[in-house]
Amino acid sequence: MIFTEAAYFLGLAVTVVLFRFAPSRLRPWLIFVSGLSFYAYYAGRYWLLVLVEALLVFVLGRIMRRRGPVSWAALAVGLVATVGALAYFKYSRLLGTTFGGALGARTTGLLTFQDVAVPLAISFFTFEFIHYLVDSRRGTIAAHGLGDFLAFAMFAPTMVAGPIKRFQQFTPQVASARADAADVSAGLTRITCGLFKKVVLADTFALWGTTLASHRALAHASRFEIVASLVAFSMRIYFDFSGYSDIAIGSARLFGIRVPENFCWPYLRTSIQSFWRHWHMSLTKWVLDYIYIPLGGNRRGLALTCVNLIVSFAVIGIWHGGAWHFLAWGLFQGVLMTLYRLWSDLVRKPLLASVPALTAGSGGRALHYAGSVAGGLLTFACVTLGWGLFVMPYHRFLFMLGRLL
Repeated sequence: MIFTEAAYFLGLAVTVVLFRFAPSRLRPWLIFVSGLSFYAYYAGRYWLLVLVEALLVFVLGRIMRRRGPVSWAALAVGLVATVGALAYFKYSRLLGTTFGGALGARTTGLLTFQDVAVPLAISFFTFEFIHYLVDSRRGTIAAHGLGDFLAFAMFAPTMVAGPIKRFQQFTPQVASARADAADVSAGLTRITCGLFKKVVLADTFALWGTTLASHRALAHASRFEIVASLVAFSMRIYFDFSGYSDIAIGSARLFGIRVPENFCWPYLRTSIQSFWRHWHMSLTKWVLDYIYIPLGGNRRGLALTCVNLIVSFAVIGIWHGGAWHFLAWGLFQGVLMTLYRLWSDLVRKPLLASVPALTAGSGGRALHYAGSVAGGLLTFACVTLGWGLFVMPYHRFLFMLGRLL
């Protein structure tokens, strides 16, 4: 809801005007102060957590420029601190409840962590901090000052819902950015489009998805109503999240700064692989660069490629929320990606190579278009079914499947 409130746009307008006339050396500090104020306004006392974590990451990044064993030690400390903070605030309640239940009633109260609140946007700034730490160790981040880093960490439009930025692309723009009429026009248009997606389309589809909210509603719903609710939620989550991304991208454009795109017509894609290349693209690219490729990617044979895909999507799943059904949703997506990879490598490519007629002439084009349509429908159906796991506990999801079968 933050990006639909008047307070956000008032703060944005003031910051954009000040940024326009501020000397280049003060611009990073202006972005930092406005971003910290924005975060403190919406997240309360957790602004101190974000600031302390950011300062620690910056110091460790400077240490890593020295190379040698101290560099690896700094990286380890940074990863433990950032991932540890994420795990404590986002997953301690889940793990405490799980382990408490396993150990028995006497310890359950001790291990539930019911009083732990999740700081606003901790998942997003944690992934940006990890990127900064790893790339500092790799030596791909040039020397810079504290203000440059704090501007990267505290850029208000991307703090809450992304897109997930990269320091190397963002920071050089801050000092030189100067929004012209085209930037302002594009930014305002993008913000308007995002607000329409969020307030009109997403909120309208939300009214049609109430069937998924409880066992009782599912028990009394017809198959058609359940399917319609799944489709409505599928459209709702797309318009909601892509709407927030549009507002963030448009807000950045008002500064003359470009941040990564996050969505590109994902529901029109003809395979699950293509879907994930166009859905939440900044997250997918982050996982590709910092999880999938370091694990070995597709360089160590088909079997390990499939394992790496499942692990990567498990990370994507649990990153979205501190509940087991998010992990189940991520594993479901990983299985879909694995099945597509097996189909592509073991069936489709050998078949097309051995029967050239399948791709030749008008018949080949007809088969291609028919396959694209079938692939698009199957992809949308699988993704939409998967959203059921995303939005509800897995036991309710299984109940829903029983109602559909």
